[in-house]
Amino acid sequence: MDNPLFPILQADMLLAERAIFILEKSAKKSSRLLLEAESRVLTDDDRETFEALTSRFGRALDFMTQKLLRTIDRIELTDEGSVLDRVNRFKKRKILRDEINYGLLKDLRNQIVHEYIIDETDRVVRESLNHTPLLRDMLDKAREYCERRGFIGPG
Repeated sequence: MDNPLFPILQADMLLAERAIFILEKSAKKSSRLLLEAESRVLTDDDRETFEALTSRFGRALDFMTQKLLRTIDRIELTDEGSVLDRVNRFKKRKILRDEINYGLLKDLRNQIVHEYIIDETDRVVRESLNHTPLLRDMLDKAREYCERRGFIGPG
C-alpha cells in the first residue's frame, strides 16, 4: 500500500543525510582547531568555525526530532504528545539508544540557539563534538527501521 507520506519521508531522509554529512565535516574541522588551540590563540575565523558547528548541531538535532521522527510517527499514526513522548516511542523502536539522555541534548540545543554562550564556547563545542556521532547513529537506525517496515527503499 502506498502511503502519501512515503515521499515526504524519503525527502526527509535525504535532507537529514545532508545535514549530518555537513555536521560531520564541521566536526572534523572543529576537532582539528581544538587541538591547535592548545598551542596557539584561536582567531575570529576559528571561532566562526565553532559557531558553524554548534549551529549545525542544533539544526540537525531539531530536524531529526521535529521533522524526521515526526514523519515516521505520522506514517504509523502515533503523532501525538510531546518531544519527550516521541523520544520514548523511538527508544522502544530501537531507533534511539536507551542510555542517552535526550533531555540533555535538548538543553544543549537550547543553549546553542537561545543563549549567548561566548564564555562557554569551548564547552558547548566539545559537547557538540561528543554528540555528533549520536546523530549519525540516530539517522542510520531510523533509515534501517524505515527500510525494514517498507516505508522507504534501500538507501
